[in-house]
Amino acid sequence: MSVLATTMLLIAGIRNRDVFTQLVDSEVIRLLDPGRLKSIKMIQKYISKLNDEHISLISLISYVAYEVVDTTKTLHEKLNLWIDDNIKNID
Repeated sequence: MSVLATTMLLIAGIRNRDVFTQLVDSEVIRLLDPGRLKSIKMIQKYISKLNDEHISLISLISYVAYEVVDTTKTLHEKLNLWIDDNIKNID
C-alpha cells in the first residue's frame, strides 16, 4: 500500500470511527477462520450482554493486542488462545 493511501485511510479512520472499525473488522475476518470468527462474535455478544452495552470487535481485539505486548506470541496466536479460553464461558 502506498504512503498516500495509508495516510488517507488513517485520516478517514480518525475522522470517522466507523471506517476504522470496518477496516479492523475486515482484517480480523481475514485473519481468522470461519469457526474462530463465529466464536469471537459469540464472545462479543456475551460480553456485550453482561455489560448491558455494545462491545465492538475492535475493543476486544485491542484488549487482546494489549496483552500481546508482554509476550512473545503474535496477535494471531494470542487471539486464538483468548478465543479458546473465553468460548468455554459461553457454552
